[in-house]
Amino acid sequence: MIGTRAMNKLKFLLASMISIVLLSSFTAPKDKKEKEEEPKRVYLYGVSLNFNDSVVYITDVQYFDSVKINKDGSLQNYANYSQQMKIFLEGTLGEYNQTCAVIYSDNKKKLEKRYVKMRKRYQADKEKILMKLGTAFTFLKE
Repeated sequence: MIGTRAMNKLKFLLASMISIVLLSSFTAPKDKKEKEEEPKRVYLYGVSLNFNDSVVYITDVQYFDSVKINKDGSLQNYANYSQQMKIFLEGTLGEYNQTCAVIYSDNKKKLEKRYVKMRKRYQADKEKILMKLGTAFTFLKE
């Protein structure tokens, strides 16, 4: 039988995994052939976790002054930004099997609110260790 604590941990991991999948599915480009809009100012941060590990990595909120946003509101080259974080974690920290997501917005206040909420959620979880990457990692504009 599974204990209550194990069940809660399993529910949390499942909810985290579903959240990341949903976030990436709503923000991933739907069609690469869609016309692009003018470059916009965008704020973004990344979060990464391995479902078999207790460490969660999070970047600082970063700013790009001119990034292209597709007409559907998705960030152009979205997958490349999460791949940059994955490559950094594997190459620099030796962390493999990470699931990386990039959260972005053109509204700094909204994004910072989401950032703080996510950070607090992982800090409150006694079974997770939140590691801020700080200036060790910065996204490169695509």
